[in-house]
Amino acid sequence: MASTLSIGTSALLTAQGGLNTTSHNISNVNTEGYSRQRIEQSTRIPEYNGNQYFGTGVQVDDVRRLFDGFLSDQLRLFTSQEEQFDTFTTYSQQVEDLLASDSLSLANGLESFFDSVQAVADDPTSISARQVMLTEADTLANRFNTIDSQLDAFNSQVNLNLQSSVDDVNSLIQGIAELNVAITEAKGGTGATPNDLLDRRDKLVNDLSELVSVTTVEQSNGSVNVFIGTGQPVVVGATTNQLSTIFDPNDSSRLQIGLGPNQVDISAQVTGGKLGGLLRVRSEVIDVTRAEIDTLASSMIETFNSQHKTGLTLDGVAGGNFFGPTNPAVPPVPDAGTIRVALTDPRDIAIAFPVQLGSTSGNTGTGGLNIDSIDSSGVGFNAASALSSPLTFSFDNTTNTYTVTYGAGNTATISYDPAVDSGKSFDLANLTSPPNTPFPGALPPLTITLDGVPANGDSFVINNSTAGGFNGFGDNRNALALAELQVAKTMKPNGSGTPTQSFGDAYGILVANVATRTKQAQVGQETQQGLLDQTKTRFDSVSGVNLDEEAASLIKYQQTYQAAAQIITVSNTIFDTLINSF
Repeated sequence: MASTLSIGTSALLTAQGGLNTTSHNISNVNTEGYSRQRIEQSTRIPEYNGNQYFGTGVQVDDVRRLFDGFLSDQLRLFTSQEEQFDTFTTYSQQVEDLLASDSLSLANGLESFFDSVQAVADDPTSISARQVMLTEADTLANRFNTIDSQLDAFNSQVNLNLQSSVDDVNSLIQGIAELNVAITEAKGGTGATPNDLLDRRDKLVNDLSELVSVTTVEQSNGSVNVFIGTGQPVVVGATTNQLSTIFDPNDSSRLQIGLGPNQVDISAQVTGGKLGGLLRVRSEVIDVTRAEIDTLASSMIETFNSQHKTGLTLDGVAGGNFFGPTNPAVPPVPDAGTIRVALTDPRDIAIAFPVQLGSTSGNTGTGGLNIDSIDSSGVGFNAASALSSPLTFSFDNTTNTYTVTYGAGNTATISYDPAVDSGKSFDLANLTSPPNTPFPGALPPLTITLDGVPANGDSFVINNSTAGGFNGFGDNRNALALAELQVAKTMKPNGSGTPTQSFGDAYGILVANVATRTKQAQVGQETQQGLLDQTKTRFDSVSGVNLDEEAASLIKYQQTYQAAAQIITVSNTIFDTLINSF
């Protein structure tokens, strides 16, 4: 039969275990990742004596940490998502600030540049107005260049952060694997639960969730397998799969995420955390913004140059490229990083139109002819000799037909009924048959508009502006055409190939899209932060150390210890009485 002394000793040791555990909790109240612990105690196996079972005292079965696995998983999930949104917002906000900056905004640059084009149209012979146009064009090109270099800097920052984050991930997964070994050995040797080791491992897993989304699977031996992203294993027992940064095979300026010794690219599978945020903001904001800015720059170069080359300079020669490399023999890829102003002499700005309408003083009707545009896309087109010969129009009111002659024997007809066709445009290179008759030979690259009521025999002549000597110093028609490009729909063709956006439209939509993504990320970050705070509060209510509770436990175990000491004292008194009775 158990003695009073052994029963008192078991109570004393159990109370001492409670005091030690409570003291451990209090001392770790500020230790990040610590889960409070409680002793699990039970009665010792009773002994049968005579006709009764007599208790033999108390024992400590386990020291258990108060831990909720579900809340822990939720905490990691919300931590990962909040960190991803936070990282996304940080970079997206920088891109938004860059695009909206007054000193760099392309909207302001485009407006100032096209204002200078309009000023030249207002005074085409002014050298100072032309110089201002070159200066504003250079400022606009510099804005493109600066935005491109800033986006390149953002990409470099993403690369640096990817590299440092991958290093942090590798350090964490190595620590988790080492703790797996220590926990397995601790449990295997004693069967007891190594609570502090479990807390340290959970802390590393929680830290890992800040860098990438994490899921864990606990094994029967106490170790955990860790998976990141959409299920890529990085810790299996004591084995790790290290991450690495690898160059994107399609773009050596970008880093991707590799897994394991073979460096398998898992960038598309990486989600959550800082890594997920970096990869998302790069693909959804930085890359998209750079592509849109490059498209805007290339469209600006192509469209403006195309119109500029249809004009004539102050010296009566064909205009060249307005934007582009100064050395056409080595042209760079036209984009925001390479856009330049190709002209240096303001006289070389092609303001005059290459063709002009001759005198109509001999006409008696009210018919009119306007030159809408000229197609400069033909091989060998030169604005100084846009037409190979004069283009003549003669009206027959009996058939309501213009007979158009372009060179010897090269005649077409245009059906024109003043009652219904006034204001109608005709592409002379693409006359429809019927009701018109196309040219059988060379095609004039002009689009014209006919209006009014011409008299029988009224005629028009269109010839090169340089015919008979260039005298179009005050001609501003090509400058007006260049100015109209500010609002012309030249970008983003729809399904039928019709452009739907102007330069300003495209930039405005880009800025709005970046702002929208930034706002969405901010809202997402705030939502996830709220969920994270709620989950952390619930988790702390289970695992966190409450000093008031621990103080009460301390008093309880202290009183238990004192009572157990009294049991031992009584046992000692009884023993002394027995000894002294002899």
